[in-house]
Formats: sequence, C-alpha cells, structure tokens
Amino acid sequence: MRKTIIVLACGIGLLLLGYTSYRGYQVWKQDHGMAMARGYYAKGDMRNTLLGLEQVLNVNSRNIEACRMMANLTELARNPAALNWRQQVLDLNPRSFKDRLALAQTAIIFQQYALATNTLAGADEADKQTADYHNIAGTAALVCGQLDEAEAHYSESIRLNPGNPAPQVNLAVVRLRRTNALDMADARIALQRVIMTSTNMVLCNQARRELVNDAMRCNDMPTALARSKELADQTNSVLADKLLRLDVLMKINSPEFKPALALCQREAATNPPEIFELANWQLSKFSPAETLGWLQGLPPQTRTNQPAALLAAQCQVQLNDWHGLQVSIEQQNWHELEFIRHALMARSLREQGLTEASTAEWGVALKFASDQKNSLVSLFHLAADWKWHSEAEQILWIVVNRYPEEKEAASSLEQALIGWHRTRSLMQLYEVMFKRSPEDPQVKNNLAMTCMLLGSQEHNPYSLAQEAYQKDSKNVSYASTYAYSLYLQGKYPDALKVMQQIAPKDLEHPSIAGYYGVILKANGQKAEARAYLNRSSQGQLLPEEQALFDQARAGL
Repeated sequence: MRKTIIVLACGIGLLLLGYTSYRGYQVWKQDHGMAMARGYYAKGDMRNTLLGLEQVLNVNSRNIEACRMMANLTELARNPAALNWRQQVLDLNPRSFKDRLALAQTAIIFQQYALATNTLAGADEADKQTADYHNIAGTAALVCGQLDEAEAHYSESIRLNPGNPAPQVNLAVVRLRRTNALDMADARIALQRVIMTSTNMVLCNQARRELVNDAMRCNDMPTALARSKELADQTNSVLADKLLRLDVLMKINSPEFKPALALCQREAATNPPEIFELANWQLSKFSPAETLGWLQGLPPQTRTNQPAALLAAQCQVQLNDWHGLQVSIEQQNWHELEFIRHALMARSLREQGLTEASTAEWGVALKFASDQKNSLVSLFHLAADWKWHSEAEQILWIVVNRYPEEKEAASSLEQALIGWHRTRSLMQLYEVMFKRSPEDPQVKNNLAMTCMLLGSQEHNPYSLAQEAYQKDSKNVSYASTYAYSLYLQGKYPDALKVMQQIAPKDLEHPSIAGYYGVILKANGQKAEARAYLNRSSQGQLLPEEQALFDQARAGL
C-alpha cells in the first residue's frame, strides 16, 4: 500500500509538472507572438505582423490585444472581417467604451449603420455624456440623413470639449446640407477658417472636400473644379481626394476624366484599401459589368484576396451571373469571411436549380458563422436580402437562443415573423421571452394575443392579458388584447367598455380597428362595426387576424 501511494503521488506530481510546463509554454508562446507582432507592426511589415497574431490566436483565441490588432489590420485593408474582430473585442470586454466606439466607427466605414447605432445605444449612461460619444453618434446620425439629431450631437460634443476642432468641422458639414441660406453661409465661413488657421491637415482636407461638395450641389462648377484640383494636387492627397476630383470632371464632361480615372485604377491595383474605395465608387457611377471587368483585371495576388474577391462576387450577384460566380469563388479561401463565400456558393447553386448542393453549402456557411455573433448577424442580412425566409429565421433563432442579451436579434426575429405571417413561430418566440422576463407586461400581452389567435390555452392567455392591462390600462395594445380576451369569454359588454376607453384616433389604427369592429358586431352595432372592419384591411395583419376580421365582415 505504501509503495502504491508513493507511485501515485509521483505520477500526480509528474502530471502537475507537465501541466505547469505546458501552461508556461502556452503563456510564453502568446507573449512571444505578441512581441513579434508589435515589432513587425512598428516596422510596417503587415505580413509578418499577421503571422505573429495568428500564432497568438491559435494558442488563445480570446487574447484581447491580438483580436484588437487584427481588427486594426483588417480595417486598414478594408476587409469586412474587421467588423467581426471589433465585435469579438467588445464581447470579450463589454464595458470598454473605447472598444465600443471603435466598433461603431468601423460599422460606419462599412456602411453598417444599424450596427453603429445599436452599438452606441449599448453604451453606459455615463459614457453617453462624453464628447467622444456625441461626436461618433453625430456621425452615425449624419450618414443616416438625420440632420437634426446629428447637429444636436455635434453641438453637445463641442460644448463638452470646445478645444477639439473635429466636431466643429462636422457641425459645419451638417449646416451646409441645410436649406437655410444664413446657416449655409456661416458653415462655409467656418470651414474656410479651419483651412486658413488649422495645422491639422486631415481636418483641413476634410473642410476642403466639403466645400467642393457644396460647390457641386450649388452647381458652382468653376469653384468645384478649382478646389478639387487643390486637393488632388497635394503631395499627401488620398484616394478620396482624387475620387472627388473625378466626380467634378465627370459632371462637366471634361476630357481629363478618362485619363484621371485610368491613373487612379493603376495606382489602386495593388492596394486593398484603395481597391475597396475605388470599386465602390465605380459601382455607384458605372455598371456592375464595368466594375467587374476592372476587378478581374487586377494582379492575381490581389484579385483573389479581400476586398477584391468579395466586391467581384457582389458584381456577379448584381449581374445574375450565377455560374460565373460559382466558378470564380469555389476554389478561393476568404479566411474570416468563409461563411460569406459559402453563402454565395449556396445562392449561386440554388439559382442554377441545384437545390441539394445549395442546402449543403448553406450548412457549411452556418457552421463557419456559428461561433461569432456578428458573423451570424451578417449572414442573416444576406438571407433576408435574398428573401430566404426559412434560413433567415433559422439564424435569428440561433442568435436569440445563444445570446439572450442581444435584444436586437429578438426584435428583428419578431418583425420578420410578423412580416412572413408565421404566427406559431411568433408565439414560440414570445414563450422564450416570457421565460426570460415573466413580469414584462409587453411580453405578457404579446404572448396572450398570439395564444388566443392560435386557440392555445397552455399559458392561460386570459390571465396574461388581464395582468398586462392592469399594469398599464392606458396602453392601447394592452387594452385591445384584454378586450379581445373578454370577447372570447363571451363578455361582450365588458369588452366594448374597455375598447371605448381608447382614444378615437387610436381606434383608427388598422389592427385596433379590426378588433373594435369584431366587438362592436358582437354587441349588435353592425353599421359601426362595418366601418372599422373595413379600415382593418389597410394594415399589416397576421393570417389569423385577417381570417377573424374577414369572417366578422362577411356576416354584415
């Protein structure tokens, strides 16, 4: 026995020593990889920086510094995978305001404006009182065309940090887009002042660009031509300046346009960020076929990598070139965006009638996306845009079940199910929400209504409807649901009494009007019932609601 104990003790000691050594090696490997990545990044060697980061992430995929650096690199390359990396960083460190702002800014770059808005909405209340928050929130509002909201945010950012010129320029940009002549004149003066007094060349050039855009809107082409030339001729000019110059040349049908465009195309051919900018610009000006022709003529080392490969695929989708899309992407590797490549493969195969192969590819796409919330959301948007309702619903259910804190997914699923007329799935969603928030009156109300429409008594919908109504009797939706529950119980006068407490203007809403018409008919008021039931046809109704109102209308 003594020998056995000694042997076991030695064995356990060796295991612990081995584990400790292994853990020590893993830590060393991470530290070594990060040191290597930082060193190469400082030298501008992006290829070896990526190798160092991959070494770290292979050991620990949750290394925040490595994920953050990957987000920076992919954003610089204008690779949409940057969104996934930014989201992963925020998921690992959800209280980081800096990382939240970074995700919002990246979302704006890739025109994911809903993501930017939702990300900002999730900030702590204290962080929402900062100048940085208001500056980014102003930009999110501006790109969405919400000028009043953008102006309010920029004004608050200036109040909180009057020494920062960036929101001052942004505020002037908003006012340039107004119709008030005095506001526009003041904005032009403010931008000109920045150009003359600021030593920040980035802000100065932003001011110059806005003045060019303003001149074009006002059809002052001589001014637009002169200012755009100043921008494009600078030694530190960026592609955005050259594209703005192309806009001006194109608008005046200048013979300089084609040579200038050809020069931009040559200069951008080996630069991924510039490929992204120029291809998107060309898509907005020319046909997808012309843009695709340029992308397919790029050097092989850039043509099959991001973002060129994704942009080319988008062109082929717009051209309905399904076989061409299949052939061009089936042997590629999009790394972090493999889920998008397989989704596009699924689309190309389905459009060619290859349903079984398409289903298999979609399964692969879902597998690649399943570990990243943002990847799943991106895949959902693709499916929704393609009107692949079953696939879109499948993704949203995954997000709702796996990420209960993601309120936007539940809201999107709710709206999608209403639009797709899937009442039973809608009831199942409300059941999930009720388990998570059993005291929420809105959840009680929604579950009660869908249960009653489907004839399900499992959750005692009459009691749920009453509880929601008692919580807030002024809520129009709660009142109409409670009134309908009384109607189903044969308490017609009581149901009518509840409905008559609703303001006349709210009774005009199509869904409310339908229930009011049903209850009016039950109380013998057929003439009034007909008017309200007819009004119900103007709204978006669930199939069971439509059948209920049609049946009531038929008997009048």
